[in-house]
Amino acid sequence: MYSRLALAFLGVMVVLVVNEMLYKTKELYHLVFANVISMTELLIVWATLMPVVFYQLGPEVVTIALLIRFYLWRQHNEILAMRAMGLSCLQIALPGIMVGICAALFSAVMSLYALPLSIGKATEIRTIAQTRVGPGMLVEGVPNTILPQLSLSFQRWLSTDIVGEVVVTEDRKPGDFSFVVAERAQFVEKNGLYVLVLENGSQLVHHSAEDVRQLSFDQLSFPLTVPDRVQGTQGFYDQPIGNLLSPPEEVRQNPQQLAVWLSEGHHRIINPLRCIGCALLLLGVLVPGLQSYSELIVRLLLATALTFAESSASTVAFVVAQRHAEMVPLLYLLPVVPGAIGALLLFLGDRHQPRWILLPALWRRKPPGTEDGGYAAGVTFASRASFE
Repeated sequence: MYSRLALAFLGVMVVLVVNEMLYKTKELYHLVFANVISMTELLIVWATLMPVVFYQLGPEVVTIALLIRFYLWRQHNEILAMRAMGLSCLQIALPGIMVGICAALFSAVMSLYALPLSIGKATEIRTIAQTRVGPGMLVEGVPNTILPQLSLSFQRWLSTDIVGEVVVTEDRKPGDFSFVVAERAQFVEKNGLYVLVLENGSQLVHHSAEDVRQLSFDQLSFPLTVPDRVQGTQGFYDQPIGNLLSPPEEVRQNPQQLAVWLSEGHHRIINPLRCIGCALLLLGVLVPGLQSYSELIVRLLLATALTFAESSASTVAFVVAQRHAEMVPLLYLLPVVPGAIGALLLFLGDRHQPRWILLPALWRRKPPGTEDGGYAAGVTFASRASFE
């Protein structure tokens, strides 16, 4: 059971993590094709985003893996064979509980230690990418924003790095703009950064109705990267857990920012605990009960519905906590309530004695003429057939 659960957990984790990673970095793909960032930088972003993806998806991975494995075990009568051998609901559910505990420990390591150390590099690369402009990103015939309040349009490509009939518009503040027209422009690259060199054109500079100047030039250069924007601002993802749980004074003075920091700090603790709570809830639904096809389908639908309900409730609760700091302590109900319900269902599953648990007692009633040892043979046969 442990090996099959581990394989199911790893398989589900790979699928969900790859899907989430591709979605979170979708805005970087066209930058790779435009040679604005390298494939190595994209791989670094993926690697440094892994901890945040692991810790956020931990409960969903545990839930889906347990749902698949225990559903198949019930469908193939393997849980029936275990109950016939005298195992309790808790003993049958123990491998699933251990998977939830291991997932919680792994998620805690990612959220408490790896995330603050790695997220800064991903943020840095993404910030740098936003300040870079490459020729492959530009479209002819439409205005292309190359810097804040600076747009470039051109009629056609003359070569891979030269464009013709160029218009550059700069509008930094109301009533103050610059309008540049040139016959052609060339992109000059140095260390991955580009400079736009305009040739044979004129520039109209407008400061006011009385201050309008027109200048002619042979060459005029525009850098396509602003160095001051390369360094990104540090957000709460970069903060260690101690700073989030006890924010600095400047954060405490802003109630909205305080709520965001506190909710993120407790989220890094609660989400690993949710791995255990979700595992107990799911096992409490799937392990006990009668051995029949109709009940199997009902329990599968119930487990799926509870999974979506738990995930939706967690999302809503954290959104509310990010706006109201006083709601943060209530977030700990998210792992406690499902875990308590699941543990209670496992306990009641042994107390209520479903019909198919009485099979060993029926086997013990030897019909007339039955030899001794028939019960042992029957149990062995049932266990072997169910696992095959």
